[in-house]
Amino acid sequence: MRVARGLLVLLLVASPGLAQDDPLARIAGAASRGGAMTFLETLTDTVGGRVTGSRELRAASELILSELKKAGYANARFEEYPLEARWTRGPASGRITSPPESARALVVGAYGWVPGTEVEIQAPLLDLGSPAKGDVALPTGVKGAAVLVDPQKIGVDPSFVMRAALAKRLAEAGAAAMLIPSDKPHRMVYTSAFGLYPRAPLPVISVAKEDSLLLRRLLGKGAVKLALDLRNIFDTSPYRERNVIADLPGAAPGGEVVLIGAHFDSWDPAQGANDDGSGVAAVLEAARILKSLGIAPRRTIRFAFFSGEEEACLGSRAYVKAHEAELDRLRAVLVMDSGAQAPRGIGLHGRGDLEAPVRRLLAPLASFGATGTTLDASFDQDHAPFMVVGVPAMTLWVEDGDYDTNHHAVTDTLDKIDPRLLAADTAVVAMAAYLLADSEQPIGRRLSPEESAELLRKAGVEGTKRMVYAGAPR
Repeated sequence: MRVARGLLVLLLVASPGLAQDDPLARIAGAASRGGAMTFLETLTDTVGGRVTGSRELRAASELILSELKKAGYANARFEEYPLEARWTRGPASGRITSPPESARALVVGAYGWVPGTEVEIQAPLLDLGSPAKGDVALPTGVKGAAVLVDPQKIGVDPSFVMRAALAKRLAEAGAAAMLIPSDKPHRMVYTSAFGLYPRAPLPVISVAKEDSLLLRRLLGKGAVKLALDLRNIFDTSPYRERNVIADLPGAAPGGEVVLIGAHFDSWDPAQGANDDGSGVAAVLEAARILKSLGIAPRRTIRFAFFSGEEEACLGSRAYVKAHEAELDRLRAVLVMDSGAQAPRGIGLHGRGDLEAPVRRLLAPLASFGATGTTLDASFDQDHAPFMVVGVPAMTLWVEDGDYDTNHHAVTDTLDKIDPRLLAADTAVVAMAAYLLADSEQPIGRRLSPEESAELLRKAGVEGTKRMVYAGAPR
């Protein structure tokens, strides 16, 4: 099995008798010691869920900065940006009130950055099904109704683009709430704010899959009425959120930088262990390993811990804006945000020109099975703002595993993390960072604005980009 072989090699590389003077062997050996898992346990069990703008996220930023300082990064620092609104989840409940013989409680949860109902409301239920477009014609009776709808991927646009469009459409029509069947098993609900920050236009509610199936069976027999009660809180007073940044200086002149990143915000029902605590732990441990080993690459490695990713990449967008004058010297960006699964290589997000140089660069990682590349593109992680400005923007490509099952659900907890896989990812991230920063030639050039726009179109993320940047300067 490829995963087992890669993990075995990780242990062998770390053992005595091999080429311990090879920087890559030394990096892999250090990664096998489990520092990433130790930090992740502290992050999840001490801080827990980390909603953007919350006290918990502030505590996480302090923890990350402290660990970087202890590792010897005297230049570790906060970089702040304004947050339009803070949001606190309140109690959420739903129940069937009619037909009376089916009256019962429903398992529901609020999406992030959605308003509450203020009081319990009574609403008839309508089923909009799975519309083929966001401006779908609405049936009569939408005003004041709770509308059950399945936003789907339409063309190249992911389902959250449709979700945002439908929320706006239903709010304009006067709907009382938008109900979305959860895609999680075992009556778990889902939370997200992508496309809904800084304030959704109406209450958007996740309904357990099993309960949504019940609602549709009842609708097939007659009218259904619901009682819904959400008590979320918004705070629009001035507030500044923060990213955490630290640099491992390069030996060569010119100020060129390779950025390695992850986001430390998460959702509150769980611990944010895999999304993206695992990425934060791997990147932080990579920073500690390279510093402790005295690794001195040609170019500076910048370790960036972004906040606000769950609200459509707020932290990374703020970083790009704040560092606009330096982007020509930004050689590459590598983000880890797909969980602690077996590493496969690097995601290139449509940059076919990077494929050959990246494969050459990754050749030393063959023992980890991490030499692959994929051109599949997405725009819902912190690499996205760098795509917009033409910088080579990549993500760690890993096996799917059970990541999607626990993603944005109450089960995203530390016990789901395999320490061996996290160690393997840490090794790959640290080695890739070193290889990117130490190579004589860059893996690719920065694209022009016209080329970047064409890349987004060809990669199928243009619609997501429009949604993410709606009403905001590029």
